Amino acid sequence: MSLELWLLSLGVLLLGPALLAWVQRAPLWLQTTAMQGMDGFVLVSVAGIVLADVLPHALGEAGIWAVPLVLLGLLGPSLAERWLHRAAERVHAVALLLGMAGLVLHATLDGVALASGDARPQLATAVLLHRLPEGLTIWWLLRPTYGRRIAGLALALVAAATILGMWAGPSTVPDGAAIGLIESLVAGSLLHVVMHRPHPLIHVAQGYRGRFASGVGGLAGLAVVAALLGHDPHGEMAAQGFLHFLLESAPALLLAYLFAGVVQAMLPAASAAWMRRGGAFSQAVRGVLFGLPLPICSCGVVPVYRSLMMQGVPAAAGLAFLVATPELGLDAILLSWPLLGGRMAVTRLVAAACVALGVGWLVGRNLPPLHAHHGQSTLPQKNTQAWPARLRQGLLLGFGEIVDHTGPWLLLGLILAALAEPELKAGLLTHLPPGLDVPLFALLGMPLYVCASGATPLVAVLVAHGVSPGAGLALLLTGPATNVSTFGVLARLHGTPTALRFGAVMAALAIAAGYVCNQVLGAYHVPEMTVDAHDALHSVQRVCAWLLAVLFAASALRQGARGFLGQVMAFDDRDHVDPETAHGHDHGHQHDHGHGHHH
Repeated sequence: MSLELWLLSLGVLLLGPALLAWVQRAPLWLQTTAMQGMDGFVLVSVAGIVLADVLPHALGEAGIWAVPLVLLGLLGPSLAERWLHRAAERVHAVALLLGMAGLVLHATLDGVALASGDARPQLATAVLLHRLPEGLTIWWLLRPTYGRRIAGLALALVAAATILGMWAGPSTVPDGAAIGLIESLVAGSLLHVVMHRPHPLIHVAQGYRGRFASGVGGLAGLAVVAALLGHDPHGEMAAQGFLHFLLESAPALLLAYLFAGVVQAMLPAASAAWMRRGGAFSQAVRGVLFGLPLPICSCGVVPVYRSLMMQGVPAAAGLAFLVATPELGLDAILLSWPLLGGRMAVTRLVAAACVALGVGWLVGRNLPPLHAHHGQSTLPQKNTQAWPARLRQGLLLGFGEIVDHTGPWLLLGLILAALAEPELKAGLLTHLPPGLDVPLFALLGMPLYVCASGATPLVAVLVAHGVSPGAGLALLLTGPATNVSTFGVLARLHGTPTALRFGAVMAALAIAAGYVCNQVLGAYHVPEMTVDAHDALHSVQRVCAWLLAVLFAASALRQGARGFLGQVMAFDDRDHVDPETAHGHDHGHQHDHGHGHHH
């Protein structure tokens, strides 16, 4: 039976290259659309297999130490290519080699699973399911650059490694921390190559038809990953955690999208002149209030802040706006209630407002306003339409663009929380000295590019497994409000000393808020996720989860797989982003909706 399974897996492995060869001989109109769809399929299926299969196995073997190596494989080549411009292609080749080595290593584990196909048919089914994206990925990445021979050799190595795993059994690949660390590095490298180097025939910004085809391919890849999770024990626990978090979050997220869109459309826009009134503290208060109704994520607030400064808004108001807007979004606050509990949700709201006011007043009170620039404004304009039209516009905004910009972050947060929970049950973070976790997590959040709502499920898992609520709060405060682009814009507009002072005050206030939170909440416990299939609330949660999935799927079809995932990861290393005019993401297309920010 094992030989038949190997022959079947070989056929599925070769099906991807055969399909790609057929597409390249099709008419041009069909070829371009199909290539977009295959690009989305490769991107999502490979990323899903790594996150749902390879990474859980690596974490199980190497523990939390697998995370730095995944980040090294994912981000290391990008940094090396920026620093070593002449060696960029060599760096890419090394990352590609590591990724291919990871597929060969994984094929050996697949062979072990196929050898036990009679006793454990679910493992054999899992192998067959992900052989299609594996073969397509190998041909997709190697054929355009290195030719048929190298791509064919890679496929042959995968087939040979599968036979080796079937013949030698579990002893082929030793278990332990070493193999987990190796898997982590090659997994990150494979993600880097797939994300950053699309097929040469792919043009990311190809219009609606191309983005739609890419979204369809991405959803097909997601279906393969979902089927894989049903047969693979490595990802089963992570999948259950993800579903639990999704069920808990879905009602609050739908309500948040509704409120955010309606509030943005119905409330009148404040003018820049309104924020110039009063003293520094009053201006900081006005900056916080100005940002409350704006559905601007952490990645979109930086260019809006620059626009405010160019229009002569006082620095106290602008800095308070910069900190408060991404932290006080309705989606983040409402999501905090089911995941973090009511007391911590209120604490988060109060702490974010206090930190924003403190940063605006302490850092901005002595900064002179910049000269007003009378150019195109990125501030929300007053809406003079009748209220039915404004309500319709708000619903389209809430369930459309806001989903486009926050959905990828939310999915990333849910996935990270689901992956982290099994490892945190071991109590690794409980061994930190008392009180050290607050400054540690505050400083950890400062360089990260994290959305407030996306970080919420991860913080819920951290607090549930030993991290103090104050440390989780510190991460929620610094993560959305500070990042590399923020410091770059502040240094350009106000000078490096101001940027450093902003970082120091932000860190100090977040740490202080964390310690106060620990004193107020004490030994706090987040709500337990108890899902009862016969409970009426669970039925509501399931309906909301399906509605949320439909919204995310529609967003993927509008933006394409790369546009959707590009909200959290810039895909093209060759694009150098100016921090004054962008926020570190190359989405492949622009949105100009005239209500507060540009991407």
